[in-house]
Amino acid sequence: MTKDNAAAADLWSQMFERLAAHPWACVADPEYDEGADYTRFREGMVAAGWSKTEIDAIDEQRRAWEGLAPVTSPGANRSVEAILAWLADDVEAAMDRLGLHSHAWIARGVEPRVTPLAAKTGVIMTDESIITVGSFLFRFCGLVARAFTRTLRLNPWLWEPDSYTQEAGIALLRLSPEVIGYWMKIYLSFATTGTNFGVPFRPSTKEEVMLMEQVARAMEIFAVAHEYGHHHLAHGRDVEADPHVQEFEADQFALRICDEVDRRPIVLENPYLVSGAGGVVLLMALETLRSVELVMGAPPPRDKSHPPISDRIVRFDAVRLLKPAEFKRLRGFRLASARIMELVHNTILPTLATLPPPLLAEMRRFREQINLAASQAG
Repeated sequence: MTKDNAAAADLWSQMFERLAAHPWACVADPEYDEGADYTRFREGMVAAGWSKTEIDAIDEQRRAWEGLAPVTSPGANRSVEAILAWLADDVEAAMDRLGLHSHAWIARGVEPRVTPLAAKTGVIMTDESIITVGSFLFRFCGLVARAFTRTLRLNPWLWEPDSYTQEAGIALLRLSPEVIGYWMKIYLSFATTGTNFGVPFRPSTKEEVMLMEQVARAMEIFAVAHEYGHHHLAHGRDVEADPHVQEFEADQFALRICDEVDRRPIVLENPYLVSGAGGVVLLMALETLRSVELVMGAPPPRDKSHPPISDRIVRFDAVRLLKPAEFKRLRGFRLASARIMELVHNTILPTLATLPPPLLAEMRRFREQINLAASQAG
């Protein structure tokens, strides 16, 4: 379908140029030497059990993929551009199959900002919108998906049965301090810097990679499709509209798209995508991140447009309308995902309280400096 998004593309070009001009903007430094990053990547992959031949093939595929990605935001990370293009193309193809063609009026972009975010910006006096993701949204999703995979694999049979108790989950996590530590590093790093700066590079093993990629893709598709939902449903144009209702509607749109995307699976069915479990993981991970940010000194949120996460997830059960015969099995993935993310939330927050006060104070000061610079960039 031919795009009719000239106004949105022009507006995004102006917005990006302003954002990228700030010294703290997340754009590529042409003088930056990637040699150390490349060495760390290869060393991490070897430590995770990948062979040199496999690593070479993965790296070659990544470079080719990045080379084919469009340039929506000059200087933005090429991997982010490539992932956004892949996900948005899948969302738009799913919309076409459903007879929904509003994406013709959408432009895409990568915001050169820290923190995991996705957004829809309407273009005044038009039906066009800009769908953007933050520079670190996909990195956040990938890390959470990896930590989630490692938690689930501690005992894959624990999470779904009616006999599950959080006490049993806590007992299991206590036997795996390295998993708790990995979750802690993810949340502390993003709460303090808005990036993965403080998270060690521990790539997935061959045993982990399939599940990890399924969970990450399900999270990312849900995030992007949710913003497409806001556009398709013309949210933001009626100032009298209930923002909570609009969030519920965008969630339901995203679930519908996730179901349709999985009708054309990459290899195998992705149960985290078709069930909406990826959305559960994403929303609960962001809720935990906000809670950690409050501990790090962030002010209470002023924006009341988003309803409680628990209220949104309860409505995910509407996925039963999409595939009634598979509802029980699909609900199991959402239930297990919610239990794992709740367990992590209820483990991370008390653990933060045990950190030495001087360390917490230093992290709060660092976070304040980062956020001041980020706000000036916006």
